[in-house]
Amino acid sequence: MATRVSKSDLFQRIIAAVKASGWNAIVLSSEHPFKLSLFRGEQRVIVLCYIWNMTHGGYPRNPNELRIQVTGVDSFRIEEGAKTLLLGWGEEERMFAGFDVTKHLISMSGRSPSLQVRRETVNEAKSKAFFPQTRDNQEIVIAFRPDFFPTYVQELEELHKTAQQPEEMRQLERIANTDIEREIKDIPAGPRKTVLQQINRKVRDARFRQNVLTAYGNRCAVSGMQLDLVDAAHIIPVDHERGTDELKNGLCLSALHHRAFDNGLFGIKRDYSVMLNERRISELHSIGWDGGAAEFKASLRDQILLPARRAHYPDPDYLVFGQALRGWAQKQLA
Repeated sequence: MATRVSKSDLFQRIIAAVKASGWNAIVLSSEHPFKLSLFRGEQRVIVLCYIWNMTHGGYPRNPNELRIQVTGVDSFRIEEGAKTLLLGWGEEERMFAGFDVTKHLISMSGRSPSLQVRRETVNEAKSKAFFPQTRDNQEIVIAFRPDFFPTYVQELEELHKTAQQPEEMRQLERIANTDIEREIKDIPAGPRKTVLQQINRKVRDARFRQNVLTAYGNRCAVSGMQLDLVDAAHIIPVDHERGTDELKNGLCLSALHHRAFDNGLFGIKRDYSVMLNERRISELHSIGWDGGAAEFKASLRDQILLPARRAHYPDPDYLVFGQALRGWAQKQLA
């Protein structure tokens, strides 16, 4: 028998997914459908979340099929300024499936429809962050990992719309299948090329974050801090021509130390030792902005924490080049 969880537990799965993605949530309503304001930095989006357990339908149904049974609602609410999500959660798979609510806006009074997704689609998404599937009614269902939740929300309409043309579906599958160590740069020209490029970038960002945080055990490389306050930082910025999404171009840093790294307040040398930027501290002291400098210095380890696998260590050449872009002289980092 497939594992089912209560509505309150489903609500917690959503909250946990948002936080696992580096976002935060303000609860606007804890009644189903759950209403949340999701935010990170200046990015904000309001969502209405309909969600049911995703289970196998039992004999004689297709063993490769998972489904949600839509119960307790007569119709789905659409609110201006909010995105309506129609979700399934598989407790055993630890995965979401997102259905296109625009395909299900008719009244469901007296009905209890079921929506299906192939088990293989969910399994594909486990290793790829997300994976699309076309259902019989031409609806696109998107299976996705919890760490992909905000990306799914941000690109909700485009993910379900993009795949409705065969060529766009092929490109979306290609984005899902492409390893993070490689990059798609040849998306065909067309009216939706920019949309596909945007989805590709956000997919890569989600994968990069998950890979970096996993490699460092969700612990800040320079302070050792966890507390669910860590970011995945690019050493060479991703928008630079030499920027990549390789693990060796990533550091796990707390939000404070990420900001400090980008502002050159500390440096990481080729031997992975950490040093405070005394010149920068002196500049801040001269204008009376050095409050907390002693505490900040005390938060820095002598040497950064490193991933378990040597292949995932920060590349020393990337460190030198990336920090030169932030104002460091190369000889300081030798």
